[in-house]
Amino acid sequence: MTNFFEILSNISLPSSGLNWLDLVIIIVLAFYALEGYSLGFIAALLDLIGFISSFIIGLKTYSFFSKALIKVFSIPPGFSNALGFLIAAFIAEIIIGLIFRKIVYLKYFSRFTFKDSLLKNIDHLLGLLFGVFSGLILFAFLLTIVIALPVSVFLKHSVSTSKIGNFLVSKTAGFEKDLNNVFGGAINETINFLTVEPGANEVVNLNFKTRNFSADPSSEQAMFTLVNNERTSRGFMALTVDTKLTKVAKDHCRDMFARGYFSHYTPEGLTPFDRMAQGDAYFTYAGENLALAPNVTIAMQGLMQSLGHRANILSANFGKIGVGVIDGGIYGQMFCQEFTD
Repeated sequence: MTNFFEILSNISLPSSGLNWLDLVIIIVLAFYALEGYSLGFIAALLDLIGFISSFIIGLKTYSFFSKALIKVFSIPPGFSNALGFLIAAFIAEIIIGLIFRKIVYLKYFSRFTFKDSLLKNIDHLLGLLFGVFSGLILFAFLLTIVIALPVSVFLKHSVSTSKIGNFLVSKTAGFEKDLNNVFGGAINETINFLTVEPGANEVVNLNFKTRNFSADPSSEQAMFTLVNNERTSRGFMALTVDTKLTKVAKDHCRDMFARGYFSHYTPEGLTPFDRMAQGDAYFTYAGENLALAPNVTIAMQGLMQSLGHRANILSANFGKIGVGVIDGGIYGQMFCQEFTD
């Protein structure tokens, strides 16, 4: 298996920065493009609508099938949710496909044929575009699940370093909680992007504990650079690194992994300000941002999309920052940003 992973790792296009997963995505998208081209605009559009509809129906109705699976087969709730979603989505796909292809398309659209070569080409090209879009949506869903699964570090790294894959995963930030509700028990309830609002006393149970982690200085530097890019691009002063704050940030990341929680508050009730004071950091103004994500890009994107975290990153009250990034392997990376004046 190791040799197989090594072979995959060596499959790439260095000049373009694409890895083996990018190549797989391109090949599959080419298949979807050809299928869409052959179907034409209307049929490809109906297929796309059917796919999206079945996905939404799966999210809305999986609990019904999950309860039935638990009652009849005594399947654990985590796996029953995942199976319930797949069953609901599969049934919906079949029913919607039959309705769209056998009733709607045949009754209303099959008689439309384009004799003009230009219109025919436009019809096929539009079908191609909708075919590619269907493939992109499918990959976005599958890769979001892969990046969340506590399995192979190789696969998670492949998605994170894939230009196309990482872009698609970054666009699913709005669905991670829905997917976690469905697949959470089966995948140990790890998700694409997790955070809690600054100042909130919310405590999230990670449902796992690990001491198999390591510091990631390169990710810390990358996040520090991204934070200052966000600030300077808007006319705010760049922050300077404070080593005491950095230690506070790293220690909190390690503690959350080791004790299986995610919160601004420790199990003993210590606040970010208590932890900063214990670390000999002196301040008048202070703040903290937390994130659990597969990589720096997704973590920063998620933080900037949250008003509270964005306010901390762009606050004129802050002049110092400490960034802690602890790599938990299959569980993702824990990010902590400590701000003071």
